[in-house]
Amino acid sequence: MRIGIVGCGGIALGYAAWLTQEGHDPVLWSPSGKSASDLHGEELEVTGVLETHFRPVIAPDPQILMDHAQVVIIAVPGYGHKTVIDAIVPFATSGQTFIVSAQLSLSAAYLWERLKAGEVSASVVAWATTALMSRRAGPRSVAIGGVRSRLEAAALPAGGDGSGIGICRELFGDRFTEVDDITAIALSNLNPPIHLASALCNFTRIEKAEYWANYDAITPSVARMIEALDAERLAVAEAYGVKVRTVYDHYHLTFGFEPGMSLAQMAAAVHEKRKGPPGPVTTDTRFITEDVPFGIVPVITLAEKRGVAVPLHKAGLVVVNALYGRKFEDENDLLSWVA
Repeated sequence: MRIGIVGCGGIALGYAAWLTQEGHDPVLWSPSGKSASDLHGEELEVTGVLETHFRPVIAPDPQILMDHAQVVIIAVPGYGHKTVIDAIVPFATSGQTFIVSAQLSLSAAYLWERLKAGEVSASVVAWATTALMSRRAGPRSVAIGGVRSRLEAAALPAGGDGSGIGICRELFGDRFTEVDDITAIALSNLNPPIHLASALCNFTRIEKAEYWANYDAITPSVARMIEALDAERLAVAEAYGVKVRTVYDHYHLTFGFEPGMSLAQMAAAVHEKRKGPPGPVTTDTRFITEDVPFGIVPVITLAEKRGVAVPLHKAGLVVVNALYGRKFEDENDLLSWVA
């Protein structure tokens, strides 16, 4: 199958490696060009759960990417979703399938509306998180730390023929659980609360560029903060009548733990097995710059619309704004699509 991947970071390259291994034909496009600057004509080393080498194919512009693709996977940070959607929609054609990996701030709904406005009959699938845990390990290397055993996905149009979810399974295996309401996907991404707690509780390490291991830093105190944020998110989901996994479910399904372990115990076990990955060592980290405006802020917005109290989410936003001297709630260009 011909796949167009929007993005050239760790997740996008991980997808390209996986899909190449499975016999598909992926082509990537880097919106800024920076992530692809070291890749043109070069071989990429893949380590982790997949050990291989391959030569990624890079499209020079969105039109060439879209002309190639039967399936389009959006794999850029949340702050790039609107920009890349606006760039690719003019070249979309009926019959294509679009996968948003992963949806933040109802970006899949924005994509769906843009396609309808252009009279393009296509399927859109929103993932709650990424199928792979993957990161750039060097200029020409990518490390795939794991493959998620289960993740939720919602399709637009709702109540369609299921072909979009079927394509997801064809590409990445039988690991997708379909949910009916795209709002459930908007409230299912666990990265924002986990990353917010980890970043706030390790901020001086981040700012001073000190090494720290991500899972090792989820101590019992940090785990309690994650659990408190999770309780607020679950309350918002209940107010919207949608069911989402808990942070415990997320760890069980992602790492295969048996029930009964605490969140801190599971994090410690992941660290003991992997000895990593490292936590961020720059304040320009997606833990904040992506997950706060496109993960924490939408939960606050959804909560306010239903009168649900989320004081810890709001406090986290206030603290992060003070640390950065910014207003992250103003950096979300998709909030008007949060229903």
